[in-house]
Amino acid sequence: MPSMEEENQPLENAQDTQPIAPPAQPEIAADAESAPTGFSLWRPMRLFVVIAFVAVIIAAIGGYFAGIHKRQAAEQETVEQVTQEQFALGESDLENGRYEIAKQRFEYIINLNPMYPGAAEKLAEALLALNAPTATLAPIYTPTPNLAPVQDLFEQAEEAFAAEDWSAVIETLLTLRAKDSSYRAVEADGMMFTALRNRGVYNISTEGILEEGIYDLSRAARFGPLDRDAHNWREWAELYLIANSYYGINWAQATYYFGQLYLVAPYLKNNTYYKYAFSSQSYGDQLYDANDYCAASEQYYQSLLAWENPDLITTATKAAKACMTATAHPPAPPQPTETPTPTPTKEGEEPGG
Repeated sequence: MPSMEEENQPLENAQDTQPIAPPAQPEIAADAESAPTGFSLWRPMRLFVVIAFVAVIIAAIGGYFAGIHKRQAAEQETVEQVTQEQFALGESDLENGRYEIAKQRFEYIINLNPMYPGAAEKLAEALLALNAPTATLAPIYTPTPNLAPVQDLFEQAEEAFAAEDWSAVIETLLTLRAKDSSYRAVEADGMMFTALRNRGVYNISTEGILEEGIYDLSRAARFGPLDRDAHNWREWAELYLIANSYYGINWAQATYYFGQLYLVAPYLKNNTYYKYAFSSQSYGDQLYDANDYCAASEQYYQSLLAWENPDLITTATKAAKACMTATAHPPAPPQPTETPTPTPTKEGEEPGG
């Protein structure tokens, strides 16, 4: 029988004497090693990369065109802002007598936007102020002293008005207003308006004194609205001053403005037709030198319509021929002619028999 000590030995010793079974290994499928796991993952990843690349290209193209549109809009906004600022500064220069600076500002505005509202009119005002002969306008501001009483002055103005001596009417009424501006003010203002209006139209239409005519009509407009004829004469005179400011400097602009004036008042200042013709000819020469023969031919044609210049006919004909040559279609290549096929003949039979 086992002793008590043997019975009390720990069971660990007993377990050590038992064989230990190896741990169970997971079952591996027969084809697990041959399964292309990496290839199966690469296919969707490759598709994702392609889609992402295309999306990036589309986004880049869209951003490019959006950037162009945004830049053009920004440039247009900048031009509008600059023209507005220059217009406001130009008006301030006119009010403060800085006519040369005002002229440059309005010319700059017209260069940016030829149709900018009011720019052409303001440029005409600046040119008028620069070209106005102060010696001729001096009597308007300083009339000859007349010591007659106001009633006599009014009667003198009426007599000059009946005789259509508009300068005498204006000078007499200025003297009257200096002594008593309230004396028969309504009648005096009516005569002043008519005298200024008529003298202004006469100076522009007959004498060709455009600056003085514009000045008279502008003063008349302070007393009342101008009629259509007076308004047209003032606009034509202002347009002439604008066109003349480009004459000899920018033939394209001179042609444009003199062309408009030629349509409505070809004999304004007795040389509008000539300056339009010469501007068109000179502009045509520039186009011809630039090998733009068709445009040059058109300018020469317009010049000859305004003024029959025999010296221009040869050049105009040369430009017209060059234009026709430049725009002529090349001759069609010759078509191949068909070779007649001889008719086969029977044996023993002569051809054609």
